[in-house]
Amino acid sequence: MKVGLGRRRWLEIAQVFGAMLVLLGALLACKGGSSSSGSSSSSTAKLGETVTFDDSEWIVMDAKDLGKAIKSNSEFNEEQKKSDGRFVQVHYKVTNKGKKEEMLLDRPKVVDDKGREFGPIDMESFYVPAKAKTIGLDTLQPSMPKEYWTVIEVPADAKTLKFQVHGFSLLGDKKNVDLGL
Repeated sequence: MKVGLGRRRWLEIAQVFGAMLVLLGALLACKGGSSSSGSSSSSTAKLGETVTFDDSEWIVMDAKDLGKAIKSNSEFNEEQKKSDGRFVQVHYKVTNKGKKEEMLLDRPKVVDDKGREFGPIDMESFYVPAKAKTIGLDTLQPSMPKEYWTVIEVPADAKTLKFQVHGFSLLGDKKNVDLGL
């Protein structure tokens, strides 16, 4: 009768542990810090101000309250979306400050005064201005700014809306931009 773990089992455990250490190291290495720029000393930026991270820069150029109903911009999709809350449209620009191409792994969100987070509506590309880009799996080349649009549905009681932006890494810092809505 064999007692304890066999040599093969110890090898498997060591491999899993090693893989976990490599993953943890990669996540920690990717974690970017941030710094703010612009004239505001508060932690929340304003529309038009640059929000700077080690790996990226963000500028929220415009935000609009679209109301309770929005119409599609496509002749092939005439669906009109309605909400008990309201739709918010945000126009922003992001620049990769690194030396290699990057992808955004997490889309920006809208956060309200209660700390609730809201993401883009389904099929948002049909509800932004015609020919405007929505962020997807786009590759962001170094030093090349790209402009994007998003539409986010929020409840009627959502107030003091902020657009939450972040660095490229999964553990990157987050900063808010006051949308004035």
